[in-house]
Order: sequence, then C-alpha cells, then structure tokens
Amino acid sequence: MRKTKEQSNIRPLNAAGKHHIAIEEQQAKYTRYIHLRRRFLLGVFMIIVAVFAMVNFHKQYTKYTTASAGLAETTKTLATAKTSHSDLKQEVKDLDDDSYLEKLVREKYMYTKDGETVFNIPN
Repeated sequence: MRKTKEQSNIRPLNAAGKHHIAIEEQQAKYTRYIHLRRRFLLGVFMIIVAVFAMVNFHKQYTKYTTASAGLAETTKTLATAKTSHSDLKQEVKDLDDDSYLEKLVREKYMYTKDGETVFNIPN
C-alpha cells in the first residue's frame, strides 16, 4: 500500500473499504477470465465448423468430379450411338432398293448372273 502525504481530505482506507476493493478486483479478474474462456471456446467452435465445411466441400467436389467424368463419357457414347443409328437407318433404306441388294449379294456371297464368269484378282 502506498504511503500518502498527510492531507486533510485523504484518509487511509478502513478494513471494509479494502475488502470492497479486493472483491471488485476479484470480480474484474473473473470477468476477464470468463471473456477469455468464451473467446477461446468460440474460436474452437469456429475451427470445428470450418473443418466440417472443408470436409463436406471436398466430398461434394469429389462427387461432382465423378459425375462430370461420367457425363462426358455418356455424352461421347450417345454421340457414337447416334452416328451408328443414322448409319443403320441409311443401310435399311438402301436394303429396300433392289439394285443395291443385288450388288451386296453379288459382292458378299459371290453370286453371279447366268453366263457370267467371275475373276478374283488379288489387290
């Protein structure tokens, strides 16, 4: 405790005043402790939420990447199927034509007309 100069308007504290000041200091210290603890718990909570959000984002990104790859592959397969479908459609139209059908049978099965001779020439 500080010593003060003798002044007429300043008196040393009595025991009750000292006790009151000590209680106020303890309350201030406790309040600082509570605020520090709250800030610490809030920080821990925010870190947990951030980690949870990052894990969730990573899972969603992985699903998105997988789905995008599957979509690209399916799109490529669809384009191939459409091309094949149009080719087959054209072939069905051609098979309705008698001259094309005759040409196809002669090439594939080596059929000939009466009196016709076929010569096989190697390429």
